[in-house]
Amino acid sequence: MNFEAPQMVTDLLPEGLRAYALYILGGALCLVGLVGLLLLIVVFRLLFGGRAKKSPYEKNLIEQLSEYPDLKTSSGDKQLRIEGVPVRVRLVVIAPAGTASDLDEDELGKILEQLLPGLGDVLKHDKPRVRVWPTQVSYQGFATHFHRNTVTGAAEGEQTRWAMIAGRIKVGKKQYMLGLALQSIKPNTVGRRTVDSHEWASVLRVRVRD
Repeated sequence: MNFEAPQMVTDLLPEGLRAYALYILGGALCLVGLVGLLLLIVVFRLLFGGRAKKSPYEKNLIEQLSEYPDLKTSSGDKQLRIEGVPVRVRLVVIAPAGTASDLDEDELGKILEQLLPGLGDVLKHDKPRVRVWPTQVSYQGFATHFHRNTVTGAAEGEQTRWAMIAGRIKVGKKQYMLGLALQSIKPNTVGRRTVDSHEWASVLRVRVRD
């Protein structure tokens, strides 16, 4: 079966090209189809492929703990311990939880004191760095980001003087996400811990110094 280009297309071509009218028409249709496809892709990206909102974690939340200054001698009469290991508080990361959006950093000492009696006093004497993060929904998601952003500089599995704990806390009717970077005098085996609101008191203790 022979196919021929429409007569109106053939008539538009110069005399010498009319014998190739069918091929020229086919090529033109392919070109138009390709241009149309490219236009559809551009329109689709403009309508639906706009720049995604940046996650708050795309901001620079990384803490290079190895660059922290050396510990100063504590003048407090209370000592924090994690799983029995004496530690100092070097970093506090806190964020509102759920639909809450307000967090007064000046209230941090009171919040920690209600979480664990004596922890507010430890905070006062250790003078850690404090970071306030955006509102969080999942304590496990928060803990994952906290652990990822607290960099000790040590190899995987290597013991360090650092101990990290992160999770959800409940203070009265309010909930927060809390992460603590703690430092001991000697390398410890604590590593990183993720806890829910009822587990903090079983991991942390505040003792009066001898």
